[in-house]
This record gives sequence, C-alpha cells and structure tokens, in this order.
Amino acid sequence: MKKEVSCINTRAVLDYVKEFKPEEYTTLFGHLDPEIDNHPDPEDFLRDPNNWISCTIASEIYKRARLILKDEMAAYKIAKHAVEKTSLGYTQQIIVKAFWSYNKALKHIQRLNDKWNRNKKVELVENKMNNAVVRLHWNPQMDVSKDLCLYNQGAYVFFPIIWGGIPISLEEKCCFFKGAPYCEFHLSWSFRNRFHEVFSRFFSSRSVIMETVMEMEKDKKIIEEKYDEVNRLNLELNFKIKQLTAIQETGKAILSVLDINQLLTVIMNILSNVCQVHRALIMLVNEEKGYLEYLYAVGFPGGVPQEIMDYKIPLSRVSNTMARVANTGKSEYIPEVNSSLLNRENILLVMGKPTSVYVVPLITRSRIIGIIASDAIDGEGIPKEIRETVEVFAPQIAIAIDNARLYSKLQEQMEKLKRSQDLLSRADKLSFFGNLAARLAHEIKNPMVAIRTFLQILPQKYDDEEFRKEFYNIALEETDRVNNLLTELLDLVKTRESCFELTDLHVLIERMILLISPQYKSKQIKIVKSFNSRMGLINLDPEKMKQVILNLLSNAIEFTPKGGKIEIGTKEIQEKGDLQKICIEIKDNGPGIPQANIHKIFDPYFTTKHKSSLHNGTGLGLFIAYQNMLDHQGTIEVESKINEGTKFTLSLPATLPKGKNPMSYSIKSRGFAESRLPNSAVEKKASIDEN
Repeated sequence: MKKEVSCINTRAVLDYVKEFKPEEYTTLFGHLDPEIDNHPDPEDFLRDPNNWISCTIASEIYKRARLILKDEMAAYKIAKHAVEKTSLGYTQQIIVKAFWSYNKALKHIQRLNDKWNRNKKVELVENKMNNAVVRLHWNPQMDVSKDLCLYNQGAYVFFPIIWGGIPISLEEKCCFFKGAPYCEFHLSWSFRNRFHEVFSRFFSSRSVIMETVMEMEKDKKIIEEKYDEVNRLNLELNFKIKQLTAIQETGKAILSVLDINQLLTVIMNILSNVCQVHRALIMLVNEEKGYLEYLYAVGFPGGVPQEIMDYKIPLSRVSNTMARVANTGKSEYIPEVNSSLLNRENILLVMGKPTSVYVVPLITRSRIIGIIASDAIDGEGIPKEIRETVEVFAPQIAIAIDNARLYSKLQEQMEKLKRSQDLLSRADKLSFFGNLAARLAHEIKNPMVAIRTFLQILPQKYDDEEFRKEFYNIALEETDRVNNLLTELLDLVKTRESCFELTDLHVLIERMILLISPQYKSKQIKIVKSFNSRMGLINLDPEKMKQVILNLLSNAIEFTPKGGKIEIGTKEIQEKGDLQKICIEIKDNGPGIPQANIHKIFDPYFTTKHKSSLHNGTGLGLFIAYQNMLDHQGTIEVESKINEGTKFTLSLPATLPKGKNPMSYSIKSRGFAESRLPNSAVEKKASIDEN
C-alpha cells in the first residue's frame, strides 16, 4: 500500500460519520484494501495519525461518507467539524498556533501540507494583510478526488477558529477537477480576526501547554496499550523465530542424522527448548502385530521405567486415546486428566501422573506411523501455542523417524548383501581354483604322457638313432611347454609392487622389437613404426609394460603370415587442449579373431593356439597383459576382422593421480586369487577396463 495521505485525515471522516450516522459507521472501513482488511483492528489503523494510506483509499472513504450522508459537500463539512472539535490532533494545533497568525501560517503552508499530505504542492501566490491567493498543484499520478479538494477548502476557511477568530471567505477561481491545471483559492478575512490573533499571543503559550497536557494524558493510555501490544507481538515474534529455527534444525537433522537414537535425542532437545515439552513419549505402529509399541521417551526422572518400555497398546482398543489417534490421524487434547474418562489404572497415568495430555499422530506419505504424546504436570495444562508447535513438528518428526528406519533396514540389507557377496566370492575362488587345477592337470599331463611313452619305448629302440633324435626334440619341446606354463603361472600369482618411473616409451618399444627380431625376420615380416615425435617421458612401470608389449608383439608375429606386416605406433589424445592419455597401437594383418571368441580372449587359459598345428599357448598371456594395464589405471581395447587382421590399443593416463611422486608411486599387482576375472563381453572397439 502506498503512503500518500496521513490517517489524521481519515480520523476526521470517521469522527464525523460516527456522530451523525452511527448506524452506518462500520461501512466506512470494510473491504478497503487487503492490508487494512487483514489488520486486527482496521478502525484503529485508520485513526492513528502515524499511519499513512494511499489516495485511492482516502478518496474511497470520502466517497462512502458522501453517499452515507447524502451530501455532496460532506468533505467540506468534515473539515469544519474537525477544526471545531479539535479532531486535527494536538500536534497539528500546536504547530498552527505557534505561527500566531493566519498570514504567518500561510507562509509555511507547504511545510504544513507536507506533514500530512504528499498528494499536492501548495503555492502561495499572494499574501497580503487581509487576503491571499493559494494554488493547489495536485499530483496527477495519484488517485486524487474533488472530495480531497473540498476538505482542504474547509480547513482553510475554518482555521482562524484555532485563534478564536471567525471563518474567512474563500472563492475558488479555477478547479483542477474541472479541467484546470490547478485549484486556485482567493482568501479574505476581516480585521476582527487580527484582534483575535493578537489577543491569542498573550494566551497561546498557556493554552498550548494545557492542550498538550490534555492530549498527552489521552495519548499516555494509548502509548501504554501500544507498548503492551508491541511487547506481546515481540514475544510472539520471538516464539515464531524459535519455531522457525527449530523447524530448520529439525530439517537439518532429517538430512544429516540417520541413527534413530541420535535423531530422537536431537528432536527432543529441540522440542524441549522451543516448546518447553520436558516429557514426551513416542510410540510406533507395528503393522504386523497390530499394536503401538515403545520407541523413545524423555523426561522421566531416573530414566524411562522398564514397564513403559514394555508397554504395548492394541490398535483395536479404540477406548485408548493413543490407539484412537493412531487410527483416526486426529490429535486429541485432554486438559484435565482427573475429570476425564481415562482409565486411572493405565500404566502411563500411574507412573507419569500427568494433569494434562496431548497426543499427536505421526504421519508421513499419507501413512500413520505412530504417535507422540506430551503432558503437563503443573496443573495449568498445555498452552495452545505449544500444542500448535507440536502439531507443526509432528510431520517433521515422522519423516525423520521414517527415514532413519529405512536407513536402518538398508544397512541390514547391505550387510546381508555383503555376506552374500563374500560367500559368492569364496565360491568363485573355489570354482576358479578348480578350473585352474583341471587346466593345469590337462596342460601338464599331455606333455608328461608323451615323455612317458617315449621313455617306455626307449629301451627297445635305444639303438635307433632316428628315434632317439625325435624323442630328444619332442621331450625338449614338451619340457619347455611345461616350463613356460609354470613361468606364466608364477607371473600371475606372485605379488609385485608396481614401480612407476619416467620412461622413454619409444626406447622401450624399440628394445622389445629387437628382442623378437629373430622371430619376425625368420618369417620375413615387415615392422612398420609410427611414433609421435613430440611425446616426452611417460610415467609407467617399465617391466610390466615390457611384458604387455612383448606379449602382443609375440602374438602378432605368430598369427601374421609369412611376408606379412605388423604396424606399431604411438599417439596422444587431447580434449579441450589438454593432454588426456597416451595410446600405443599394435596391428597385424593375420587371420583375425572370430566374433564368437573376441569376448573371451582376456579370460585366463583361453587360447586357440593349441588347436592349431602352427601355434601353441597357455592362454595366460593376454590375461596378464590385461592385469598389467589395470595396474597402470589404463585400458586395453581390441578390434578384429576375419582375414583382415587384429589391432590392440593400449591407453595410459597422461598424469598420475594427485599427490603421487612419479619416482615412488606404486600399487600392488593383483595376485591370481585376488584377480577379478574379466567376464564382460568385449565387442568391436569395446574397452576392457575395470568397472
């Protein structure tokens, strides 16, 4: 609501209508404005000179008065009545009397106007001994009316009465409300008024003092009432602030505290501080057994008695207040226990001895989960504001308890899941070791059978040089096969810390190429290198990376046909201008890997080499390479097409995790029993990383 007109003006209207049309008095201040309508006492608001209202409201009040009085000049007469009955207020009278004369008052007319109106500017065009010209420049942005103009005319005409004089003459030469730019008043008065003004100077001080004292006596009572009201409002405001703070704290507790005992302690402390609820009992609904059971209580000297903890209330017992509230969801207040129909033998009444009881349902998600009961033991009952506060807190308490219970159930389920996972992990390990034992037996048995067979035949064919030579080659080849199997197995199961250091990746690759040079040269395979010349030193474990690259190069040589080609290159991957990872690509033009097998190649002991007359292997090489890449926090990807070849891509992070020294950073390599077997399907360009 805009503040444009002081309520000293509306007080004059209310006084006039109340005196002459009391039966219609209340129609003046009904349905004026939401702010006034919602005020506890609209009449008091419109009578208080310290309050301000908009011109729209002021004009409406004058209009209603005009219609009630059925008088178009009502506003003019209201001004006359205000001066005669001193409804202007002692402050306004003192200010006017202090000028001693009408001429001096006119000289300060704008200052007088600004104290009680902001809807116009007053221009004193002429001010002579017995006459003056005044113009009122109304603010076109405000909702002013002719009634406001008439009220001003009446005030100018009857002001001399303040000095004991007679009304002056006023002639309106032009009117803003008839299309003129302003309202112009020509004022004139007789010499008789001059006498009263001079006479008034001798008595004005005393009269002003007396009037001030009288008005101050009247206002003293008003001030006292206002003080009491302000004090009451302050108390209410402080209580509301405490309520809001407590609601906020309860909200924090709901979000941050999930242990139900700790949560309930926090909530009860809040209720105790805000609502002076020093004793309360919370009982929850047991839906399976159909009764209310104890959850938490506070305020019992020496702790909560075991009898109360064991107390249960069947929900079917509707004669019990708590059971009834839990069924209906409606709060119940019993102000006097002694005069009520409550069962005096009830354990809560016997042990608690309350004088009043208030029971509130705990409702969350449209479901009643329990009740909270508080009591009074001082005989004065539970105040209404405290009951209202408990009502406000009850839904919050219900949500908090429900969340805590769900969290507790979730913890139990997670514990069960963890136990199940542990059992499953043990079963997986046992299965894995069983599979390992079977594969080892198979892989070692075949060469041992061959050697044993030759040893059995050797005595009969010892003189056969060709037989001895063939036996020697086969025995040596099979022994090497068993030795390779055991070596890879030892590499897999032993735990070795990864030692990261700044390494020249290209030099490392060149050494691995040199190491396998006899194999690729014997097959006339061409090695094509494509290295990124800008690449600097890389943080990696040289030994583990050698093992990965050597395994992939060895596989590529074995499967690349005679006269074929193997490509090996390095590159950097950047995102938004920042280096993200280093990639190593090894590509052959061999027969490729069937799509049915591509998701199995990183599983331990999966191999196709032993099925071929040209190749043999244990199936551990790629599994170890996979583990080594995980130890680097990297990935290994495979792409393959039948009769077109296979490409392996190794990706390493460009930087170590924060806080790691590249010269000392180490992580434990996964042992055989610790390893998580990679079972996920590896499609074309699928990343084989640890999820």
